[in-house]
Amino acid sequence: MPQARAACHSGMLPQAGVDLLTASADAASQCELRCDGAWADEGVGGQMSRAVGAGVIAGRPAGRVTAALRPPWLPRLLRTILLLGLLGVLGVFGVPGLPSARAALAPTSAPELLRLDSRAGAALEVWSGLKVLRDDGHALDFSAARALRDRAERPAVPLANFGEHAGTLLLFLEVEIGPQAAGEWLLDVAYPALDEVDLQVLRDGREVAMLRNGDRLTGRERPLLARTHLMPLRLEPGRHELILRVRSSGSLIVPLRLMTPEMHRLHEERAQLVQGLATGVMLSLLLYSLAQWYSLRDRMFVYYGLSVLSLGLFQIAFQGVGMQHLWSEYPTLAEKMPPVCVLLGITGTFLFINRALAIAELSPRLSWAMKIGALLCAGAALLVLLGLLSYRDGQRIAKVLGQLPTLLALPLAWRRWRQGDAAAGYILAGWTVYTAGVLVLALLISGRLPATPLVLHGFQIASLAEMVMWLVVTGVRVAALRRAAERVRHDGERLRLLAETDALTGALNRRGLHQAAGPLLERVRPGQATVLFLLDLDGFKPVNDRFGHQAGDRVLVEVARRLQAQVRQTDLVARIGGDEFVVMAAGLPDEPAALRLGQALLDAIAPDIEVEPGQPCRVGATIGLAMVPDDGRDIAVLLERADQAMYAGKQAGKRQVRRFT
Repeated sequence: MPQARAACHSGMLPQAGVDLLTASADAASQCELRCDGAWADEGVGGQMSRAVGAGVIAGRPAGRVTAALRPPWLPRLLRTILLLGLLGVLGVFGVPGLPSARAALAPTSAPELLRLDSRAGAALEVWSGLKVLRDDGHALDFSAARALRDRAERPAVPLANFGEHAGTLLLFLEVEIGPQAAGEWLLDVAYPALDEVDLQVLRDGREVAMLRNGDRLTGRERPLLARTHLMPLRLEPGRHELILRVRSSGSLIVPLRLMTPEMHRLHEERAQLVQGLATGVMLSLLLYSLAQWYSLRDRMFVYYGLSVLSLGLFQIAFQGVGMQHLWSEYPTLAEKMPPVCVLLGITGTFLFINRALAIAELSPRLSWAMKIGALLCAGAALLVLLGLLSYRDGQRIAKVLGQLPTLLALPLAWRRWRQGDAAAGYILAGWTVYTAGVLVLALLISGRLPATPLVLHGFQIASLAEMVMWLVVTGVRVAALRRAAERVRHDGERLRLLAETDALTGALNRRGLHQAAGPLLERVRPGQATVLFLLDLDGFKPVNDRFGHQAGDRVLVEVARRLQAQVRQTDLVARIGGDEFVVMAAGLPDEPAALRLGQALLDAIAPDIEVEPGQPCRVGATIGLAMVPDDGRDIAVLLERADQAMYAGKQAGKRQVRRFT
């Protein structure tokens, strides 16, 4: 199940390919599995995952796989999606024509003065009015920055995106406020992963406001507790200069919007709805994976759940929801969440792949390598969380170890899809969609894409789309596991019946009689009796001598059929050896009723049996009976006493019913 779908802000590239590592095991979810033999004591899910993995990868006889037919349009669609994904990969490593965020800030003409003449529906993107001054040494305060404002230049980078800039940026914005526009305004820096966001507001060269923000501040230290860095302003009529000082250990993405509180509330309501839905989907998937683990006892769903949880926490941190609602008083935790989530996601990926592909069955050394990789990632996540490893160190570990699961999964999934496995095709399609989201995030972080709302949410959208595809595949897989478990149960029941049934007549054998007699003996009620009849055929040996053993077998089959016809479905008919039969009937009121039933059994056997066309023969029987509870409650005791009664009947002339005395 499940991938380590995590990404990090500030330049940590998500491991897009890990999603594909589920291909082999979950490809089998579209398959029909017929498993021969009995299962071990572990859960059905674990048994099935090992059997599927071994069968798919190593061709072992753990299961026979019949691939589902691919839809005719699926190959073309997958080729198209994969081609687009490849083009995106090339874009990550540099395509001519895509500007780099590290490019120098080219001098241009002075920015236009932004004018606000009305408050109605005001939500202004201020990028066009910005001038930028770089402070690589982090040495400039606001006073020094104002002295150097003439050196500020228009940014020659995509909208609001300065990429992985290591220094501090000072942004200058001049705004003219008309009489109708004066009042309360909000400056929204709509990228949560910024360490320091300080704002100075000047009017006529005089400071009128100084605000501090950033993810290193607690919720109480911020001007307003929000998902993003929100600055409340009171702007009077006239010209204002806004100086924004921004610093981050990661990417410097600074989407700026100036809006009224009313307009911000409308924007935020929509944003909170979207984030709530996304979080709800991830929580549902997490609960689903845990429920499947509880039902199937397959640790693969736990590893998948770990990946989903990591992705969910990353999204919560990346979109600022965590800082707003969960850890507002723990800014250090907010800063560490992205790399920790990435490393935990890779941990889940290593463990999931090792389980889903049954690597231990193929290569114990590789299996141990996967476990060691998971241990290293989990240890690194713990060290980052404790502050013993820096963010950058965690990033390097993730980039080194995060590629290994992808290298294992891609060829395997591609081969399974080429063999006609539709589930593998859907997994490839889902992984490609997810990869597209990863590429968007990578291009955003590297400063090659503008920080538009669609780009900022591109990875989240792709992740949710991929998870929906994955949910379908997982559901099919669960259904396949349940079908396989049901077949195992049916096979076990069939084997049990074979072990407890007489192969010739279809009646119970001695073992089956002992197993089935227990419930009848336990249901004895006051005033009623359970009766055991032991029948020994009379005249059966001459049939074998005259007509042969095949004719004798036909006689035995016919006798068993006639006995079954005389009793109820709840009663028992068994052949315990040679020409000996046992009938057990419950709920008889007294001994006369038992004798009448015994006589009915004799009468049923008495008519001629045609062993060959035109060759009838006649056999009879002597019956001894024992009654529960008068003659005992143990099946062995009852058989012994019924045998004594039957022997007495033989001595007295045969073809009669005799009660044990």
